[in-house]
Amino acid sequence: MQEIAALRQTIDEIDKEMQRLFIARMETVRSIADVKLARDLSVYDREREIQVIAANLSRIEGSPYEEYYKTFLETVMQLSKEYQKSIVRSAL
Repeated sequence: MQEIAALRQTIDEIDKEMQRLFIARMETVRSIADVKLARDLSVYDREREIQVIAANLSRIEGSPYEEYYKTFLETVMQLSKEYQKSIVRSAL
């Protein structure tokens, strides 16, 4: 049972780092939303999303986690768009 406790501790540390990175990402998303709002740009940029997903997936091509990582990226981008939309709505 000791082994699983150590592995769970590792997961907890990874989760803390992911939390820090998520907050940094969302703060940057906030800045992007401000720029889009000032320039009257759309929240959704299909081409950018395609590029981001392709670039990130190319770094783990052939990995058994590739499809899971794609879902992860799509989920993070969806959350980012929702946050940007909430910023735009509150500014109107």
